[in-house]
Amino acid sequence: MYTQKGYNNLMPIWFESLTVLFVILIVVRHIKRGSNFLKRYFIPSSLIGGLVALFFGPQLLGTIPANIAAEWGNYPRFLINIVFAGLFLGHTIPKPAELWKKSAPMLAFGNTLAWGQYIIGILLTLCFLGPVFGAPSITGALIEVGFEGGHGTASGLAPTFAVLGWRQGADIALGLATISVVTAVVSCLIIINVYNHKRRRILNDAMIKSQQQKLIRSGYSITKFADKLDANTKEVAITVLLFGLSIVVGWSLQQTLISAESLLLGPFTNLRFFKYLPLFPLAMIGGIIVQLVLKFTHKAHLIRRGTIRTFCAIALDLLIVTAIATASLSSIWSNLAIFITLSLAGVIWILSAFFFFAPRYFRRDWFENGITNVGQSMGMTATGLLMNRLVDPGNKTHAREAFMYKQLAFEPFMGGGIITAMMLVLLSAFGQIPILILSITCFSFWVYIGLTHGRSSKRKKRRDKQEAGLAKLAYRLFNSNNQ
Repeated sequence: MYTQKGYNNLMPIWFESLTVLFVILIVVRHIKRGSNFLKRYFIPSSLIGGLVALFFGPQLLGTIPANIAAEWGNYPRFLINIVFAGLFLGHTIPKPAELWKKSAPMLAFGNTLAWGQYIIGILLTLCFLGPVFGAPSITGALIEVGFEGGHGTASGLAPTFAVLGWRQGADIALGLATISVVTAVVSCLIIINVYNHKRRRILNDAMIKSQQQKLIRSGYSITKFADKLDANTKEVAITVLLFGLSIVVGWSLQQTLISAESLLLGPFTNLRFFKYLPLFPLAMIGGIIVQLVLKFTHKAHLIRRGTIRTFCAIALDLLIVTAIATASLSSIWSNLAIFITLSLAGVIWILSAFFFFAPRYFRRDWFENGITNVGQSMGMTATGLLMNRLVDPGNKTHAREAFMYKQLAFEPFMGGGIITAMMLVLLSAFGQIPILILSITCFSFWVYIGLTHGRSSKRKKRRDKQEAGLAKLAYRLFNSNNQ
């Protein structure tokens, strides 16, 4: 029996908290499907659910008991491992040459956006937020963690923020992630409408409704998932085992790195990095290893990508709801100037980079390719794909495939990958100037790749046009001679 201030409950607290969580998620999903406003602007159900849980939680109305909210606070750091472990399970991993060929400009643009977020964050911290508001050095990573990484990354890095001495940083990153998702949807819809208006193509209600239906079909049904748990117990059990193996492999990698680092650096310095590295990016690598082992042993048929995707989607929704519901409003309020400054800087940078770099990286269909990356960089992968479907419903530009190939090379490092996880530690250990130089170097590299690819594409297009003209001229001369 659980007792708190006269409140008796025969159910275990973990069971009660999960029950309340699923009730919130189910109710919100039904509310969204019945609300034209929420459907029109594609606001994620998990985001709405998180805000509802926060509003009714102990920080505001207090309808949801504090013990349930406290239990929710433990969930994100576990759920993020499930989300990342399943990212590549069931995906065909292409060869590096094929991946580069199909996604080079998309990969360059994504990295330009991400490294630019570090540069702007560090410069703001170094020149303004640090001297005026006393922001610590790791503030420079918050834009990338919140915007590019999102709620999952911000929650997963909460222990790292705590160990590095600034627990409030995780709450600010969660606030930035919430702002970025809403801003991504609103700003991208405005930009797409203006673009379509100039091309005399209207984003009408029929098109929006079509995308709403596609989103519903591409999502998951909790009822159908519950039926699968009952009808396909073996498949579900194998899927759970694969997730477990991926996380265990990731944990083994983590412990190996920590031990190797201590062995190699122990005689020279007390400085350590890998003990601060969270598990979730290594769980993603663990998923890749499990995938490759199953393929090598001819057991890849055991992977059911649809079931894995459903597990990941449910885990991500629960993660976002609990992360927002347990974010400390007092932490954001006490750092309001930092929060507002970073929010504005992140939005301005991404939109400016879209209009400046995208036309120079993508010499063909720059808008469709660029807006897909903007939706992901300010929101989530699903947001980027949604924007792609709105601007290119027939996938005539094939930007969707390029984006998915880009994600295969991008996510292991940025937006929640190894570099995102390590950047907090690097800023804390080495300070802002060395990491700013590193960020500028990486940013310049990807700008060079993007501009070079854009110029080569332009030359190829011009050469193809000249060759077509010469072919027409030769054909005319041949016909005139025969006559």
